[in-house]
Amino acid sequence: MKTNKSIKVENQKLLMDIVELKIKLSELFNQTGPNTSEYISLSIKLDFLMNEYFDEKIEQLI
Repeated sequence: MKTNKSIKVENQKLLMDIVELKIKLSELFNQTGPNTSEYISLSIKLDFLMNEYFDEKIEQLI
């Protein structure tokens, strides 16, 4: 008897990039606060990567 298994593939590189950016943002926030151009740039990049991750997840559901 064959069974169909749904294998969810995670984009490990994307997830690691998100984790690394979250760590950098946290460290930068503790050092300089949120009002630096570097913090804002990293925050925007993190938002972009998280949206990319969510888009991939939505595509897997469709």
